[in-house]
Amino acid sequence: MMSEGSKEPTSSAHRCEVSRACANCENYNWSQPADLSKLLTCSKCKFISYCSKECQLEHWVKVHKQHCKYLADQKVMPQSRHDPANCPTCVQKAKIGLAEMSKPDNPILCCPFPSE
Repeated sequence: MMSEGSKEPTSSAHRCEVSRACANCENYNWSQPADLSKLLTCSKCKFISYCSKECQLEHWVKVHKQHCKYLADQKVMPQSRHDPANCPTCVQKAKIGLAEMSKPDNPILCCPFPSE
């Protein structure tokens, strides 16, 4: 599950940065290793780093096992993608039009998600 060094995520969908500290040590507020270049990175998601196999195993069992598949884009949370048909703002925009939505006195902000 781990490889030495940091690897950039392969998916462009991720906008988070790769963690450059031991995730398990951060959880417990333990001191980080002096040489961060020696951190081991999760080989599946490439986002989480660890200072040792022991930290990786503890964090995997307690936390990361539930998150890794989503970070690695192997699984998508149900209803986690933007659906304009179910977005109240997009529905409102379709109903009244972009010109009306763009007026300064309109209390509804435009949807922050890009149109598909």
